Amino acid sequence: MTADRPSVPRVCRGQQSIAVAPGRWASATETHVRVVASTQNASGKVSANTSTYAVEQTPIKTTVTPTGKIPVLSLFCGAGGLDLGFERVGFHPVLAIDQDPVVLASYDANRLEPATADMDLSLKDGGSILRLLKMRGIIEPPVGVIGGPPCQAFSQANVFKRSDDPRSFLTMRYASILRHLNSELNIDFFVFENVIGITRAPHGGLLKLFKEEIEQAGFNVYEGELDGLSFGVPQRRRRIFVVGLNSSKFDNIGFSFPAASISCPLTVRDTIGNLGEPLFFRRDLDPKEIKELAGHQNHWTMRPRSKRFPIRKDDLHSRGIRSRSLRILDWEKPSPTIAYGHREIYVHPDGLRRLSIFESMLLQGFPREYVLTGSLSAQVRMVSDAVSPPVAQALAMAIKQQLYDASKICTGNAP
Repeated sequence: MTADRPSVPRVCRGQQSIAVAPGRWASATETHVRVVASTQNASGKVSANTSTYAVEQTPIKTTVTPTGKIPVLSLFCGAGGLDLGFERVGFHPVLAIDQDPVVLASYDANRLEPATADMDLSLKDGGSILRLLKMRGIIEPPVGVIGGPPCQAFSQANVFKRSDDPRSFLTMRYASILRHLNSELNIDFFVFENVIGITRAPHGGLLKLFKEEIEQAGFNVYEGELDGLSFGVPQRRRRIFVVGLNSSKFDNIGFSFPAASISCPLTVRDTIGNLGEPLFFRRDLDPKEIKELAGHQNHWTMRPRSKRFPIRKDDLHSRGIRSRSLRILDWEKPSPTIAYGHREIYVHPDGLRRLSIFESMLLQGFPREYVLTGSLSAQVRMVSDAVSPPVAQALAMAIKQQLYDASKICTGNAP
């Protein structure tokens, strides 16, 4: 996947050229500057397409890799929904970190050259990440950081919320890591994603503290709410995003969140109405067999065991049954928020069974070729925790256009 604009060797704020200090990611004695699709002659001039740029012999921080992609670091990457959205518009995760080997296996399974790391970020700091980047031989430092610390502590689906849930502390750990990375790499931006519940009691103060910490770390902070339904996801899924722009580089441009791109929301029927029946869980089932018999390796689900199956919505209403575990989807409406817990997978509109993992993935906006690995219960968790790729893509495009379009790039001689 390549960026859709020419390579750029320098990013500017107004007419001021920005470069990193020598000795961070390359030696000051190096005589080359990494610029996408560009060459440098002995006199130190860099040619990019038809333009010529005068550069000093000190390494310059560029915003694109030699492959034409914008390098980012992904923290709490999960199965890769957020990253997929960014990849689609020309960003490249040079390293994706999570502490769960199962989700990292799913992340890797969908990428030709994955770069993942199993790391518990509750126990690590920015210095640990910098050392890992160098140990991996990553020569293009990330210019952005994307991620969403675990949201279960704030989720409305969590009926056992506690103000001291240890997972909530990862929000401030993320802020601490961003501060460290910015002090060393002078990054351009970051993205923080979480559930709406983080804005409400008892967690609203935590989000405020996070934003204050990030502002002190050198970022202008913008908060917005995006609903998957507005971006082609057949599901009402409201999420909070915080975008931070490096105040030393982009203090004069601000940031606008993407506007809705869909006027007529997709329905459950639009998305999964043409699928065949899934396989029911068996301990001896493997992904190859599921794919051969059901068409996709994730098209499987639990065998219905409740005596209430088959389920009809009218029957539930007439009997006054309002059970989260028996929530049945409507063919002609979008899905409610996919946030399964304890295998409480929504009931298929036909009422005969629960949704398959594959059907849930499609309702999350994943492409049909995407796969999740691991056990059925692990896949339930991954599809519930995922960021919808179309929402991530819309946000990534907004960042790309507002930070890296032609008006923000030096196109003449660098001072």
